[in-house]
Amino acid sequence: MEVVIAQPARQPVEDTLSAVGTVEANERVTIQPEVPGLIEEIRFAEGQRVEQGQTLFRMESRTEAAAVLQAQAELRLARSNLERARTLVGSLAVSAQELDQLESLLDVKTALLKTEEERLAKRTLTAPFSGIVGPRLVSAGQYVGAGTPLVTLVDDAQVKVSCRLPERQSALVRLGQPARLRVAAWPDTTFSGHVDLLDAVVDPATRTLAVRVLASNPDFRLKAGMFARVELVVQSRPESLVIPEAALVPSLEQFSVYQVQEGRAHLRPVQLGVRLPGLVEVRGGLTADTRIVVSGVQKLVDGVKVTNAPPVAAGPTLPANQPRPAETSS
Repeated sequence: MEVVIAQPARQPVEDTLSAVGTVEANERVTIQPEVPGLIEEIRFAEGQRVEQGQTLFRMESRTEAAAVLQAQAELRLARSNLERARTLVGSLAVSAQELDQLESLLDVKTALLKTEEERLAKRTLTAPFSGIVGPRLVSAGQYVGAGTPLVTLVDDAQVKVSCRLPERQSALVRLGQPARLRVAAWPDTTFSGHVDLLDAVVDPATRTLAVRVLASNPDFRLKAGMFARVELVVQSRPESLVIPEAALVPSLEQFSVYQVQEGRAHLRPVQLGVRLPGLVEVRGGLTADTRIVVSGVQKLVDGVKVTNAPPVAAGPTLPANQPRPAETSS
């Protein structure tokens, strides 16, 4: 009887856990002034990428700038008076008490200058981190109060995805564990990441554990709010044996395959691992050099004589699949 005979193939196989979540920006902040004032200048375009420390808004600051100049002048005067007094200490023209007062005055003027410089610095709002700015909420020339939202800044060089796993799978998750993300907008692209946060407790209402994945986003294709499918890599086996699913013979208690020995097909039980598209991992019952029937098993009985079909009739039985993740059965 003609059948298709082949040997198991070797390829990497991974056990994974699957979950779903929502993409979130790594950092998100609303720029707000600490002090009230007039918006004098806006130094960005909506949707522009900005660097950390880049100026976003300048508020009217003539009063504060003048106060800094005054404080600088008073500091220079206090320093000159102190230096002059120190040269006169030996001649008893200046007492020790007067010298102490001048030194204290210098400290006061130094602190005053720092205070005025800080007030002036608050009139300039800069980006706390690199990212992309959203629509601005104010216009140049507008008066705003302290705490008024001006614009939102988002760091999307990395993204976070929060998901939940059943508590029975919590022992399989660890910090730093490799993860992959897929989104509907880019179905053929896999984004790599890792587990960066595990909740300290299991939610008693849902019996699930919160897990957060951090993934790089170098091309900025992942957007906050996207629905994401998450795969956490539990274990990798680089040289697993795989066979076509069509080679399996199911029964009530186990799966078997037809092993070909001396021209006859003998039914042998096998232990299966994870399932791949069109293939299945074999954990036991076969070796790499075992010849098995991979097509035509429906017409066989144990011990029947078989011959290998010609290559044209047989066709490809074990295509060269790329490594693909397989979901761990729950």
